[in-house]
Amino acid sequence: MTLHLASTAPHVHAASSFDADMVDWAGHQHPLDGRSRNRGRLLFKGEDGLPEAGIWRATPGSWRPMLPADELCYFTAGRATYRSDGGEVIEITPGTLVHFKEGWQGEAEITETIFVTYMFSEGGPATATPVLRDPATLTGLEDWGVVPTMITGTSKVSGLVLSAEPDGRAESGVWACTPGKWRCTVTSDEFCHFLAGRATYVHDSGDVIEIAPDTAAFFPRGWTGTCTVHQPVRKIYLIR
Repeated sequence: MTLHLASTAPHVHAASSFDADMVDWAGHQHPLDGRSRNRGRLLFKGEDGLPEAGIWRATPGSWRPMLPADELCYFTAGRATYRSDGGEVIEITPGTLVHFKEGWQGEAEITETIFVTYMFSEGGPATATPVLRDPATLTGLEDWGVVPTMITGTSKVSGLVLSAEPDGRAESGVWACTPGKWRCTVTSDEFCHFLAGRATYVHDSGDVIEIAPDTAAFFPRGWTGTCTVHQPVRKIYLIR
């Protein structure tokens, strides 16, 4: 469990079980029973508050979420039920990926402490909340072709878009890549939680980011370097 906040791409290994130097975030802004408590650790937060990416834990209890921005949540442990004011019910179990859209309001009830990696981002409203179960084992990903900036090998990419705004903001989904080495230029802020595989990202400054299963990372817009995929990689992502 290692936290690398000074990296060109802030990241944490063993994100699902990370428990060192967690910050007490107290109770919720809109509590219902006052029992649920929050702890977390930021990976990144923009000067204007967005994007924000990090690790979050919340104990049993209930409150009213009111989201002024999009929030992608990957629940790695725990159980909860989210009920929107419009009647939507989202059951949370380990391995649930939810892209809560801007303006979502309702009630959240946690029955077992939830472990979450997340990112807040600009986005937009939606009539239904995009939900994906078990992205780590999801089959039938779409063929997205070969990485166009290959250095050695032939990395083939596949994936699934969970949600995307028409202007390209707040695109979330699942991404997979086969071994190879390629030039990497990050054109939009991106949060990634790597579910499988191994890779090495090397920033042009020489900073090295080692990726293993359960690594959560934030790559800022403008990051440039190389990526070497050693073993087939799969991640969930949100770009803005």
